[in-house]
Amino acid sequence: MNRIMTLINLAETTPQLVITRLSGSEALSTLGHYCIQAETVSREEENDDNVDEIELKSLIGQSVSLRIALEAELQPSSSDPPVRWINGIIEKARYLGHDAQHSQYELMIRPWLFLLTKTVDFKIYQQKSVVDILHDVLKDYGRPYEIRLEEAYPSLDYQVQYGESDFDFLQRLMEKWGIYWFVEHAENSHKIIIVESPQAHPPFMHDGYQTLPYLAQSPDYQAPYIHTFHYQEALTTGHWVTSDYDFTASRKTLSVTEQQPRKTHLNRMEIYDWPGDFTDTDVGERLAKVRIESLGAQGHRCSGSADLRGMLCGSQFTLSNYPLGKANRSYFILSTELEIINNRQSSTEVICQTRCHFTVQPLTKRYRHPQNTPKPRTFGPQTARVTGPAEKEIWTDQFGRVKVRFQWDRYGHNSEADSCWLRVSQAWAGNRFGGMYIPRVGHEVIVDFIQGDPDRPLIIGSLYNDKSTPPWALPNNGSQSGLISRSLGGSEVNFNGIRFEDRLGQEQYWEQAERDMHRLTKQNEVQVIGASQQVEVGQNYSSTVAGTSNYVVGASVGVTVGGAHHTTVGGLMSMNAGAAIGINAGGAIGIASGGAMSMVTGGAMGLAVGGAMGLSSGGDLVISASRIRLIADSQIILQAGQIDFNPGDAGPRGGGGGGGIIGLPGIKPTAGLFVGKRLSPPTPTITSSINPEV
Repeated sequence: MNRIMTLINLAETTPQLVITRLSGSEALSTLGHYCIQAETVSREEENDDNVDEIELKSLIGQSVSLRIALEAELQPSSSDPPVRWINGIIEKARYLGHDAQHSQYELMIRPWLFLLTKTVDFKIYQQKSVVDILHDVLKDYGRPYEIRLEEAYPSLDYQVQYGESDFDFLQRLMEKWGIYWFVEHAENSHKIIIVESPQAHPPFMHDGYQTLPYLAQSPDYQAPYIHTFHYQEALTTGHWVTSDYDFTASRKTLSVTEQQPRKTHLNRMEIYDWPGDFTDTDVGERLAKVRIESLGAQGHRCSGSADLRGMLCGSQFTLSNYPLGKANRSYFILSTELEIINNRQSSTEVICQTRCHFTVQPLTKRYRHPQNTPKPRTFGPQTARVTGPAEKEIWTDQFGRVKVRFQWDRYGHNSEADSCWLRVSQAWAGNRFGGMYIPRVGHEVIVDFIQGDPDRPLIIGSLYNDKSTPPWALPNNGSQSGLISRSLGGSEVNFNGIRFEDRLGQEQYWEQAERDMHRLTKQNEVQVIGASQQVEVGQNYSSTVAGTSNYVVGASVGVTVGGAHHTTVGGLMSMNAGAAIGINAGGAIGIASGGAMSMVTGGAMGLAVGGAMGLSSGGDLVISASRIRLIADSQIILQAGQIDFNPGDAGPRGGGGGGGIIGLPGIKPTAGLFVGKRLSPPTPTITSSINPEV
């Protein structure tokens, strides 16, 4: 006896099954299913108690095909009516029981895309379009699919599959970009068809389904028809407004508005969505258009029923003979719910009951699947490791961003390709001012996500671990705080740093410059030292003061110079000591004055010279004292072109023809010996080297 439904492609070792009932549903961008109830072939003897046992585990994951004979009216000239195929993977198998002649089983079949729901992964995609990502994921399953897209899709900087199944990840990306899919069945396989417009949907394979008339109930009509059809209009949102923020163009307005109000009352309702997940207004306009088209299409959905076994989700047909004229147009099928009840083997007739309920949308309207798949959110901060090229200790860009490898990223290679650039939170950030700390390659950092979005990470802090330890030993030095850097390519002794010691009685502020230190004070600087200060300079020391420099020392000052010491004063120089001043030189001392020079002492003054001593004056040399004593161990030599003793009124206090040195009384004459006579100088006797030319 010919049967409406036949199950094929089961393993040869599986007992033959006869289908008694089929129920299931398919919808665009929805994982449909079909439930098959079947029984084993009738036993020859009714008292045979042996159960035809099927190993259920052996069925799971098998591909199975269901052959459904369509209405004979589609091909009246042939004894073999056209067929429809349903192919899928067995997800579940159940044993329902048995009677005297049969064992009953139930099989649940799914499209192979259902396999994607059995995975969960964390994976990063960079600089790939949504089409590239679809290929990357689907090709790993080795199952048939076809992408029938005509539009170009932009490259996406950064997309994260975050704890999602492969199915949810691809589904939400397709929903976002207005892409959807349906299943195309064949005799031994099925194919996932990925599309973006109704024009990519195929017409029915049989001419008898391409135009379907509406007939309320006409059991005698000798062709396929629709007996129930509900044409409807619905209120929808007509405005979609979205915006976002791009830190690289922080003053740029990214607001986008898309308006497609339907010709109904109250059609100006608005949805504002933020953030819109874009940094380019062209992309924002495209995403907004997808959303408003999705909402608008929901206002014009129709539903119907027919006793037809060949209504295929994703196919097109034209409705005719409907009482409402505007409803007679072309549609494509969004979803189907099918139930076919076949006759039992014990029946002598071919009995089949078919019920099919469907929803459709006009072919002129674009279908956009609703954004039903939520984007995963992160729950609080997490940690990551800073990455970069192998030869780099610091890997950053003009914004001070770095790249990381997340702890969950099993596909990363600890390289600069592991993530997008992550902004780094700073203690202060202004226009050319603020703080700047760039995490280095290998450092562990704390990463948070803007609004919990895995696609928008940023760094909010750093952490020590067993490989990156604190700069000083803990817990013994827990009273210390500060900042220690590290010279690039250096070791732990090469750093700049400041440190605060807060242990009571040992408080200390400490700083180090690994090489040069520069400090600029644009106005006043006050430094107060409560006790001692010690300065050690390994090489040169230079100090320049544009104005006055004052030093006040309450006690002694000691200066030790290993080499020469030069002091240059452009104006007056004075030295004032409350007690003695001592100058001691191991070699010569030279004092030169461009003008007058005076030495005043309140008490005695002595000059002691270990060798010869010479006094030279370009003018008069005057020695004035209450008494002058010249003492020589050997002799005193006076040498001049002329020597005058007490020459008349040469001085204000001279007189009596005696004269005298300026400021001194004259010498009295002795018995007129020298009066009126000029002394002739004696022939000198050279007894020293004071004047070697004499």
